[in-house]
Formats: sequence, C-alpha cells, structure tokens
Amino acid sequence: MPAELFALANAFFFALHNTFTKKGLKYSNPPTAVLTSLSINVVVLWGVSLLFLPIKLLTVSGILIFVLVGFFQPGLTRLLTYKSIETVGVAITDPLRATTPLFSAALAIILLGEQMTVPIFFATLLVLAGIILLSQKDGNAKEIRWRYIFYPLLASFLGGSSQILRKFGLGAMPHPILAAAVTATSSLVVVTLTLWATSRKKAILALDRRCLPFYLAAGLAISVGMVAIYYALDLGQVVVVIPISSTGPLFSLIFTAIFLKGVERVTLKIILGATLIISGAVLLTLWK
Repeated sequence: MPAELFALANAFFFALHNTFTKKGLKYSNPPTAVLTSLSINVVVLWGVSLLFLPIKLLTVSGILIFVLVGFFQPGLTRLLTYKSIETVGVAITDPLRATTPLFSAALAIILLGEQMTVPIFFATLLVLAGIILLSQKDGNAKEIRWRYIFYPLLASFLGGSSQILRKFGLGAMPHPILAAAVTATSSLVVVTLTLWATSRKKAILALDRRCLPFYLAAGLAISVGMVAIYYALDLGQVVVVIPISSTGPLFSLIFTAIFLKGVERVTLKIILGATLIISGAVLLTLWK
C-alpha cells in the first residue's frame, strides 16, 4: 500500500474523529474530549502492540524520540486548536492550522534533505488554497483578535515539527503502531499535567453518558488515523505525505452532509475548494 493512501486514510479517519467529537462536545467540553480521546488511543494502541508485536522492537532511542513527539503532538496541538476556536473562531483557526504542510515541507527540506520540486510545490499550494477556501466562513466574519493568532500558528508549527521527529524516530523504532502507542502515552501525560497545572481549581472533566459513545467512536477513529500517518511517513516523503493528510476538511464536508444535515450547504466556494484539494492530491501522487 503506497504512502499516499495511508496519508489519505489519515485524513479520512481524522475527519471522522472530528465529526464524532463535535457531536460529543454538545454534552461535554474540549479538555474532556482531548483526555478521553488520548486515553482511548493509549488503550487501543498498546493493546494491539502487546497482542501482535514483539516488544523487542522497542528501542531506547526510539522511545525517547517518540516521547519527545508526544510532548507536542497530538495533545498540545489539540489544546491549542481548541483554544483558538474558543477565542477567534473556526473561520480563522482552520485556515491558519492548514499551514502545517508548509512548516513540514520547510523543515523536511532543511533537516532531511528532501527535495521540493516545482510540481510538489505547486501541488502543495493547491491543497492549501483548497483547505483555506473550504474553511472560510460565509457572511460577515467576527472581528479578529490578533493577540490570539499565535495559537493556531503555534499548533501548526508544532504539528509540522513533530512530523520531522517522527520521520527520524521511525528509523530507530521501525514499527508505526508501537511508535503511535509511545507518542499517545507521552501526550496523555503531558496534557493531563498541563490541564491540572492550569485549571485553577476549575472542573476539567465534564463526562456525560450521552457524550461517551461519540468520544469512544472518535477515539477509535483517531487511533487508526495515528497509525496511518506513521505508516505514511515510514513509506513516503514528508513533503508528499503531509499535504495529502491535510485534506481532512474535504472528508469533514462529506461527513457533515451525511451526519449533520442542514448544518452545511454545497456552494460554489465548496465545489472550488474540493476541486483544488483533489487536484493537489492527485498532482502530489503523480509527481512525488
């Protein structure tokens, strides 16, 4: 299975995860969503690893690298994204978070010696343009709070940086499921300590039995998505994998139309955005 398909699977399952999470948030809050999804990641990924993989695949160097990855991704990037949505809104957050491929590509070229060819560069721009177009809010957007702009940009930078660390780490511990398990565990610890230290005695967990089925489904979906991105990085180049994995908004649009009817409507803007994303993904596949 080529790296591009794993990257596309990552986008699919992360979009599915977002859809389930949105449903669960109706009865809960973002910190609970992050902690629940990470906990499910840990249980599922370690369960699969212990049942089907030899533990000797774990190496000290690999563990250290993926523990470091877990400090930033996925836990802290999720928290930063939720904070940005809370302060400046989705219409501004999503386009800024879509800058992750640019950070990944720049770091891959600088640190990994990968080549940014003209077709790959052009395809990356198409994907980014499509994502930004899909993410734009119709009508009058809310006033921008410029001091909060750094939240989604920092999340994108951390996300892009973590892809480089993952690429290095897979050379030391060449099994994506184990790598994802170590990362999820590290991230769960970091996020738990961060929320505990910054909660100021406010309630963090807001568990409601109505949100649990959605969070369970979201956790399972994102577990598959995490494994998919590790396989994609193991088999392919960062400058090709990350733009394709960023096509999640296209799948989110489809899931919204199916599971959240009446919330979104198909417009010319959406058609153009989808066309740009698909064209960029195809170009990346043909000209990698």
